[in-house]
Amino acid sequence: PIETPNRFVFSINRALDVMMLRPITVLYRDWVPEPAQKGVRNVLDNLGEPVTAVNEVFQGDPSRAGVTLARFVVNSTLGLAGLFDVAATFGLERTKTDAGQTIGMWAGKGVEPENGGFYLVLPLAGPSNARDATGLMMDYAVDPFQILPIAFNWNWFYYSTPRYAVNVIDYRSRTMFALDDLEKNSVDYYAALRSAYTQQRADLIRQKREKTDSRGELERRDNLALVR
Repeated sequence: PIETPNRFVFSINRALDVMMLRPITVLYRDWVPEPAQKGVRNVLDNLGEPVTAVNEVFQGDPSRAGVTLARFVVNSTLGLAGLFDVAATFGLERTKTDAGQTIGMWAGKGVEPENGGFYLVLPLAGPSNARDATGLMMDYAVDPFQILPIAFNWNWFYYSTPRYAVNVIDYRSRTMFALDDLEKNSVDYYAALRSAYTQQRADLIRQKREKTDSRGELERRDNLALVR
């Protein structure tokens, strides 16, 4: 329903990507040694562990949340602030989830995971929808690394901006080939990206639902098969 402003924001995001983000990302990918890139990714993942744990609790999986918190403690100490994923060597595997998935998981019966509300293109962030944008704000509100700077009256800009910038560069470097391929093989890049995002998020939510209501999921698939 808001395709016109979405396409406008999308065009601005693409222009910024072509002029700034992509060149920086290429330099990062080609000039920064792979072990260093992995270390950066580990630190960023470690900073997100508390938010993941909170969502795992609300998704009805406190035991998994305990593992996530254990990972955070181990990697923050033995792993030198998360630079090394020491917890994985102890058998504590990393998981990643967010409030958008939590909302989608507990959505009303009959609400398909693909139905995340109206599609939304966020400035400097990219594809989203009403559900995931709401989840993003919820994650931000419970992130201790966003709350602590405010509580101690630290300058938010000097902490959050570098974290966000490094996260964007790292994520862009890991999705560059996939996005280039999607753009190259699509007639309408905006529509193709919207479809890919919707399907990917729906798949993540469907996986969450299957763990809690496998019978309901099987019935849903049977009903869809009969309709088709």
